[in-house]
Amino acid sequence: MAIPKDTAAVLDALDEMAREAFSAVARIESAVRARLTGNARPSRADLGDVEEIAVAAMTAAGSRIQGAGFVAAVGLLASERWWLEWFVREDDGRPNRLEVPTDPVAMGFHDYEPLAWYAVPRDTGRRHVTGPYVDSLCTEDYTLTFSQPVLVDGRFVGVAGADIGVRAAERTLLPVLRSSAKRLAVVNADGRTLASNTGTLVCGDLLDESQATGSHALDDLPLRVVRLG
Repeated sequence: MAIPKDTAAVLDALDEMAREAFSAVARIESAVRARLTGNARPSRADLGDVEEIAVAAMTAAGSRIQGAGFVAAVGLLASERWWLEWFVREDDGRPNRLEVPTDPVAMGFHDYEPLAWYAVPRDTGRRHVTGPYVDSLCTEDYTLTFSQPVLVDGRFVGVAGADIGVRAAERTLLPVLRSSAKRLAVVNADGRTLASNTGTLVCGDLLDESQATGSHALDDLPLRVVRLG
């Protein structure tokens, strides 16, 4: 079945965002894999290339990326059992290292192992998009996290990822959505809304699937454009 032109335009906008994010993710994954291959007991110093790649991705002209980095498999590093080599773009545009507690007995510690952006790539071996969700580790705001597993000699060593805030995503998606005369919504696999051209569905709302008259997914990713009756 042919994809309607307005739906295809929204899918193209989604694909543009995904390509930007996963391009940074792929560079991080490649750098980490190169450093860890043949390295039986890596340290934080072996992740030094991640900062340069993450900062370049966040500061590129027109970048939508607000955070990027590598999250190590628990027990991978010699010095830290949990570790996030992660960088965020502050409100003033400057990138900084994300400082979070990595000691499980410390106040504010978060075990990232159950979180979808980590667990799905680990368990499936495939890339994933998590969100929209409220990012309690970084921004306390609605976010999309694009992540993929990092494997060294077939062994899972962590995930590489990049964040795009929902507000940045809306700046890309809303003009295309609003150009359609039909009601459209972008939702995730759970039916939670990322963006729409109707005031009855805002970010975070669950879609009533009975309203859907058509749905087209973005490649292998859990994002789809839904036509509403």
